[in-house]
Amino acid sequence: MGTETRDLPVVLDAAALEDLPEEPLGQLPGVRHRSVWTDGVSKAGVMRIEAGHHLGAHSHRRHHHQVWVLEGVARILGHDLGAGSYVHIPKGVEHDFDARDSDGCRFFYLYLEGSGPGAGE
Repeated sequence: MGTETRDLPVVLDAAALEDLPEEPLGQLPGVRHRSVWTDGVSKAGVMRIEAGHHLGAHSHRRHHHQVWVLEGVARILGHDLGAGSYVHIPKGVEHDFDARDSDGCRFFYLYLEGSGPGAGE
């Protein structure tokens, strides 16, 4: 979507999600994503990591990740997680999404600014 949708509802069926442009994530080979929603600070999207690739270890100063694995397997926080798995990664925690030893993965993510449940309410 690429635009801020802070005050607008977003409803996308499966076909509309598949029609969103899939873009490279920076200069990372084998990593692509579709932006679903953003308010300019936080965002939601679908990321795909091809077999043999990973993001690389990193952490975020201000943002939490919430991740639902949709298909495939990725090593996240020391666990090999497949479809249906959920992970919350608090800000400041080093992590990677690693599909180097799997056939790749696809996951829905929320990248949220805040200090935890109820922040900003």
